[in-house]
This record gives sequence, C-alpha cells and structure tokens, in this order.
Amino acid sequence: MPFLDDSGARPEQETNLLWRSTALISDQLERMIALNLAWSLQLAPLCLAVLAPLPGWARVLLASYSIFAILPASGALMYALEQAAAGVPLSIALVLGGLKLKLRPAFTRLLPLYSLFYWLGMLAWYAGQAHLLVLDVLCRLLLMVLALLSLHWGGLFAREEQLNALDIFTRSMHLFWQKPGLTLLCGFISLVALLLGIISIGGFFLIIPVLLGLLQVLLYEQVTRPHAPARNHSAR
Repeated sequence: MPFLDDSGARPEQETNLLWRSTALISDQLERMIALNLAWSLQLAPLCLAVLAPLPGWARVLLASYSIFAILPASGALMYALEQAAAGVPLSIALVLGGLKLKLRPAFTRLLPLYSLFYWLGMLAWYAGQAHLLVLDVLCRLLLMVLALLSLHWGGLFAREEQLNALDIFTRSMHLFWQKPGLTLLCGFISLVALLLGIISIGGFFLIIPVLLGLLQVLLYEQVTRPHAPARNHSAR
C-alpha cells in the first residue's frame, strides 16, 4: 500500500515556497493527509460545542479539550513537518515522538505567543464597544503585524529548541526585517490557502494546516539560509 511504503520526501531543488511545500506534500500525500486529519480532529469538540445544541457545561468541556489539545498537537505537527522537510519519512512513531518531545514546550512557548491574539482581540473589542477609535485602529494594526510575525514562530519552534517564548517573539521580528518581502509573500499564500480551506471545509480537514505548517518551516529555512558566495568569473 502506498501509505505504508518507506519513500520519504525527496530533496527538492525548487526554492519557491509554494511549489516546494506542495512537492513535499505530494511525496508523502497519504501520510500528510493522515497527519492533517489527526491535528484537525482536535478541533472537532470545539466545532461541536459551537454548533450543537448542548448544555452549557458540555460546551465548556468540549471547548476546553480543543483549546488544550491543539497546543501539543501543533507542537507535534511542526516537529513532524520539520523532519519531513529534511527528508525523513512520516510515521506514527515519528509523530508520537514529536508529541512527547514538544508537549511541555507547546504550553511554555506556543501558548504565551498565540494567546497574544486573544488579548489583542479582546482589547480591540473593548475599544470598539467604548468607541475608542484610536485604540481600536491601533489594536487592529498590531493584530496584522502579529499575524506576520507569527509566520516565523513555527519554524523557530521546530528548529531552535533553546528559545523561550520571548526569544521566539524577538527573533521573529529580526527574521521579518531580514526578508520582509518573503514574509509578506508567505503571508499572502497562507491567507489564500486558509480562505480556500474555510470555504471548502473539507480542504481544511484534509491538508490546509499541513500546508500552512510547511510554509512556516520552509520560510525559516529560506530566511536563515546563508547566502551563497559570489563566483569568481575571472577564474578559468
């Protein structure tokens, strides 16, 4: 069966973020879909809590599960995708190993970072309710900047294990200023992919989170890649 073969992601010469991401996905398509489904299922209780006519206590329990489960699931996802980008075949053992390895960092590093979206969103909501136009506009601007910086968090989380949450945040600003155009391009591709996934729904549960994760891993790879030395054209 193709799902059980040992063919991993082959090294790609393509440097384009989107083409390299799709090439890595196609090399291990069944495994990538399985990985995406495993991650997406952690959000199923939250969807049920929002959409189903359930009592309040059941909604709280279901939503709480998704909120806490998605963090280690995201850590394992980024670890597995970083390994896949390096040419390692995906496997259940690899994902479970990543889950064990990234369990604590997911709460100590990812939670403080992604909670910034919640606090800024709440502040923007308060500013809107209080008719504080300047604060409202400032919060929305900061949310957009935060979204751009967050494109570097996945790669930093997967590749630089010594960094804490604050280090990841400050390093993401540095990486953004290194190649702002590439970060903006990655943000545009991610936004289009996310919108397509939301519209199709099935696309989100099948592959979109994996694609977004790969884009972050490869963005880190391209931004931190040392420049090739210039060739000496006078040499014969």
